[in-house]
Amino acid sequence: MQAFVRHIWGAELLWAQRIANLPETAKADWPTGPLDALFGLHQKAVEIYLGLVNDSHINWNEPMKLNYPWLPEALQQPSRRKTLGHALFHSQRHWAQLSTLVRQAGFPSGLMGDLLFSLRLT
Repeated sequence: MQAFVRHIWGAELLWAQRIANLPETAKADWPTGPLDALFGLHQKAVEIYLGLVNDSHINWNEPMKLNYPWLPEALQQPSRRKTLGHALFHSQRHWAQLSTLVRQAGFPSGLMGDLLFSLRLT
C-alpha cells in the first residue's frame, strides 16, 4: 500500500516540478515511508501548485515538452494547463482505485460509496 501512495504523491511532485520548470526530484530520493514522510511529497507538490496558480505571469497556454519515447510526437507538447489537469486527475484516479481496493478488502460502505460511511471502520 505504501508503494502505491508513494507513486501517487511522488508523481504529483514530479508533475508540479515539471510544470514549474523546477529540477525534478529523482524517484530514488523519494522516501519509502513512513506515511508522514510520503505525505511530505504531496505537501511540496501542493505548495508548488499554489505558487503556480497564484502567479499571474504563468503562461498556461505555453506548450511543454514531454520526453516519453512511447508517446506519439503529436502528444508530446501539451499546454501547461492540460498538464496541470492531467496531474490532478492522475492523483484522483489513483485515490479512486485505492478506495475500490479498500472496499474489496472487506470494508464496504454500502450504498454511500465513501470510506467515511464504512461500518467496519471506527
